[in-house]
This record gives sequence, structure tokens and C-alpha cells, in this order.
Amino acid sequence: MARKGKEEFDWLDDPFDEKKAAREQVRSSMSGGTKMVLGCGCLLAVAGIVVLLVLAGVSMIDLLAA
Repeated sequence: MARKGKEEFDWLDDPFDEKKAAREQVRSSMSGGTKMVLGCGCLLAVAGIVVLLVLAGVSMIDLLAA
């Protein structure tokens, strides 16, 4: 007999499987080294933008003074 109006339960994709959820969390989490490299990259990008803004400001002052 087929069930009418009810979805079949998928045993392979059990949302309450705690072991599977733990494995997926470990797989998706970043390690400490990755976080450090990402933070340093962002810091370098911000420093580069600040340097470019300072150079643009100095250039604008030089152009206005001429």
C-alpha cells in the first residue's frame, strides 16, 4: 500500500544523524592557519588601499599647487 500525502523518509540523508552532522562540520570548518593567512591577506589589502589613497592625495595636492 502506498502512503498518500506523506513523504517517504530518506534513510541515507537523515537530518538527525549526529555523526554525519559532526563530520560535515569538521569538513567545513577552517583551521587556525587558514584563518591567520586570510586575516593577513585582508590586512595587506587594506594597507595597500590606504597607501594608494595617500599617493592619490599627494598627487592631487601637487596638481593643485602647480
